Amino acid sequence: MKYKIEIEREGCISCGTCYSIDPTHFEPDDEGRSTVVGGETDDNLSSGVFEDEEIEVAREAEDSCPTSVITVTEEKSSKVEPK
Repeated sequence: MKYKIEIEREGCISCGTCYSIDPTHFEPDDEGRSTVVGGETDDNLSSGVFEDEEIEVAREAEDSCPTSVITVTEEKSSKVEPK
């Protein structure tokens, strides 16, 4: 199962809650704003896709974010079934 983690960085207040709870998926940038570990990041969004058993910890970080800028969603399979 794959999961996508996204952070709407404009709303991030650099509190550090997410990367304190889950340093496997979240880390601070040079300004202290949260980014997704190994993900793609710009000024507005940081996102990455993970396939791991520790996604529940990322969900805890999502639930703990005081500005609700983190989303953890299940990735839909893009496999095309043969006819």
